[in-house]
Amino acid sequence: MKSIEIRARSVAEAVELALAQLGKDRDEVAIEVLESGDSGDEALVRVTVVDDDDDDAGAEAQATTPPVEVSNDVGVIARKILEDLLERMDIHAYVTAILTRVPGQKGDIEETVTLHIEGADEEAMGLLIGRRGDTLRSFQFLLNLLVSRRVQRWPQVVVDVGNYRQRRQESLEGLARRMAERVRQTGRPIMLEPMAAYERRVVHLALREDKTIYTESSGEGENRKIVIYPSK
Repeated sequence: MKSIEIRARSVAEAVELALAQLGKDRDEVAIEVLESGDSGDEALVRVTVVDDDDDDAGAEAQATTPPVEVSNDVGVIARKILEDLLERMDIHAYVTAILTRVPGQKGDIEETVTLHIEGADEEAMGLLIGRRGDTLRSFQFLLNLLVSRRVQRWPQVVVDVGNYRQRRQESLEGLARRMAERVRQTGRPIMLEPMAAYERRVVHLALREDKTIYTESSGEGENRKIVIYPSK
């Protein structure tokens, strides 16, 4: 996996510089804050590209690991910060937090905190989600950045609004199956629209067991797409 270390005036600026240099979006990398820069020095981050195969494995492991109620410091801190942000945005909602533990690549246990925003009106929910979830991903990045300043490491915090991610997953799985059927009928590959990394993981997993086709990712950054090919 490709990894680079970047220094900048802040963690956010260092991450953005690293993403630009790697040609990746925020869903395609793992971020580690080596120096937060709070003492007046420059921030230092290590950004590692996670390829689609690694993402698929992680998504599969997460899907098969039962969630538990949050009791760790990251979950408590993240929920409080999110509630404060929503209050400042004059969005009336409540937040529930779920902790999921999955095996890490080094044999350790990685914890992911998922914060569910519920109870907001439709306009507020649409504002938080944005076009194809773009605003939600940026909001999630901001929350992780704020939490990292408190816990002195990059957390794994996922934000969901009104069960949007579940509904989006079901929609993508249906699209994947329909396009796979078309590939089988025509014998020609089909390229899907550009997707964020987590959306590509959904498609890869939805078609992983189908031996009549196979999937590959093509392109860089925000233009990265999935291509469905007929098996030879």
